[in-house]
Amino acid sequence: MTNINSKIKEILINIIADFQKEEIISQELNLAELNFILAEPNIQKDDQTKYNYATNIAMVVKRFSTKNPMELAELIQQKLILNELIECVDLAKPGFINIVLSNKAFLSILNNVLNSKINYGSNLFENNDKYIVEFVSANPTGFLHVGHARGAIIGDTLVRILRHVGFDVIAEYYVNDAGNQINVLIESTKVRYFNLFDIDMQMPEDCYRGLDIVWLASEIKKEYGDEFLLDFELKIKKFREICISKLLDKIREHLRELNVSFDVFTSEFDDIYNKNKITPIFDKLKNHIYEKDGATFLKTSEFGDDKDRVLVKSDGSYTYFTPDIAYHNDKLSRANKLINVWGADHSGYINRMEIALECLGYNKEDMDILVVQLVRLIKDGNEFKMSKRAGTSVTLADLLEASSTDAIRFTMLTRDANTKFDFDIDKANQKDINNPVFGVQYAHSRACSLIKKYVPNSTEAINGDFDEKTKKLIIQLDILPDVLRSVAQTKKVQLLSSYVINLASAFNSFYSNTKILGSESEASLMIVVKAVKEVLHNTLELLGVSAPEQM
Repeated sequence: MTNINSKIKEILINIIADFQKEEIISQELNLAELNFILAEPNIQKDDQTKYNYATNIAMVVKRFSTKNPMELAELIQQKLILNELIECVDLAKPGFINIVLSNKAFLSILNNVLNSKINYGSNLFENNDKYIVEFVSANPTGFLHVGHARGAIIGDTLVRILRHVGFDVIAEYYVNDAGNQINVLIESTKVRYFNLFDIDMQMPEDCYRGLDIVWLASEIKKEYGDEFLLDFELKIKKFREICISKLLDKIREHLRELNVSFDVFTSEFDDIYNKNKITPIFDKLKNHIYEKDGATFLKTSEFGDDKDRVLVKSDGSYTYFTPDIAYHNDKLSRANKLINVWGADHSGYINRMEIALECLGYNKEDMDILVVQLVRLIKDGNEFKMSKRAGTSVTLADLLEASSTDAIRFTMLTRDANTKFDFDIDKANQKDINNPVFGVQYAHSRACSLIKKYVPNSTEAINGDFDEKTKKLIIQLDILPDVLRSVAQTKKVQLLSSYVINLASAFNSFYSNTKILGSESEASLMIVVKAVKEVLHNTLELLGVSAPEQM
């Protein structure tokens, strides 16, 4: 069902369409491109009527009319006031239109929420777009670290929201298992494995030295014993598969604990190289490649890159860029919209990948790349740097031990992805109203408590005659679909966490300052409570955070 905000926008657009028929406004105005503001006024004087909405539409359409904005506003006012959703319409210079909603409008908002339940704010986009959201995609060469956690949470939340608003979405993890880093993993694990049998073997300089590699070697010894001590080179393929499989299992395990899941794991080695997905891209790129000194280059400089990029080296091997292009080509054969959630260390890679897509014949606008900046862990006021598991940077498992999944997810979602972020473990774990995740969950549990205690009185009328603070709370419920639409369009998931923090704050204030049970308006107020509970629960679900009924 359409929310009240959207209904009023539609009413205003229809009024302007009528004005075009009446030649008050020129036909030159394209209604499909009409962009105006309809929002709660930022500043209201205490002695004035509390307006629910204000719009600048009269000033926006003024250039298509001989009338001035105030004259247009008066004409719009005359038509608006006839609608049953609107109680009052006042004007303010130079042409603002201030709107007070009727009691029927507020009841309509509440009924919309309660009738829609889990589907409130869903199916906002009616098209056939199919997304592949690729995120995390960490090399299977060790445990996930805290930086991966942020990208995982943002990607997973985006998948949840896009699905909710009506898109077909695949959550995908790209397993980089064909590059040299896998050779380094095998060599590192081999040394640790042999060391476990008291065979003196020195770790090469460039190998992985973390405790996660010691764990991996121990797991292999536990399951396979001394199988790989003899004729290792003949068994290296099996050893490689075991190493990757065990690390991917551990990665999946830690992601599940973070409430993150994937539909597809695409292997660079199995799905790109072995299925011959690379060779076909050269035919698609033929008008944009050339050979020089035995190497093959992509003419990225023609599209603004600082230099052309090598696809095939002079020794015949591919650069890492080439299978990545093939992978994106493969993704666009399965979906028409791509979202990549990349770490900040990949930001310099964005431009050349967009150019590659254009060279393949795609529109670069069909790919969004979200850059996720670094996270610092703070504990006891100091940066928490070392992992007790890996002996290197802090792992996701360390973070999950230090804080709850709910606190980690919610806190990570309160900042723009492209800003550096300090995750304060002590603050995230606080059990008080000043901690955003606690405040939101507490609001939900309060609503649940009231609902359990409430005994309906069938004789009590529900009239929608709410005070201004309650009306403001109801308006908050109405804007959720607009917030979800904005997240889907901008890919800024922090808009949803900001929304639910504000909603919970408004409800906690309402709860503390309003007599609900036993009041004369008990039935009407309990409809508000039930609707708030529904929206809080649904929003927390979209954020991947639990909604406890008691705390």
